[in-house]
Amino acid sequence: MYVIILAAGTAARMKEPKLLMEYKDESILFHMVNSILDVSLIPIIVTGCYKEIMDEEIKNIERKLNIRIESIHNEIYESGQLSSLITGVKYLEKILSNCNITQKNEPYFITVADLPLIEGHHYLDLLQKLENHDALRPFVSNTFGHPVLLQSRLNKQIISLNSNGKKEGLRSFLKRVDTFKFESEDKAYISDIDTQDSYNELIKNSLKCKILV
Repeated sequence: MYVIILAAGTAARMKEPKLLMEYKDESILFHMVNSILDVSLIPIIVTGCYKEIMDEEIKNIERKLNIRIESIHNEIYESGQLSSLITGVKYLEKILSNCNITQKNEPYFITVADLPLIEGHHYLDLLQKLENHDALRPFVSNTFGHPVLLQSRLNKQIISLNSNGKKEGLRSFLKRVDTFKFESEDKAYISDIDTQDSYNELIKNSLKCKILV
């Protein structure tokens, strides 16, 4: 089962590639990939801005974990996150084209890349709740989070979201399909690192944990 990591953004508010920023002695991207691998899921990284240094970090993670990571570059990343979503789903379809029917019908995750508090058990917890819904999205205090779990039967609809001159984001798309709203109190689902303040808070809390241990 695959997890598409949307790592193409410009990190405009951070003014540097935030996914390479350090957390617990490794990059934020490393933690995202490692948590996915911990539960035997397969990451696909969609790059965009900072392509060269992101590619280098992916190679670095591959060396550290002794694995090969699937990645795809979104050449039109500046048009927004929707283009990265579509790029990732198209690439997943390509990978699955030679797989058996069971693998082709497996659900998969979509997630933003700056959620270092997400661990392997979060993916497993969401997977248990999907049942036959089209999709599942975690919410914390009515704030939508990631990862999002999607049935493969939605792929054609997702790929066509930007067709005919009409743009529809993931949020509005999920409102018109059968999406299970998973209410949680776990802030890991919404603890994305969008600003320097949020990064500082992440580091501050990790240092508190070290002291307690």
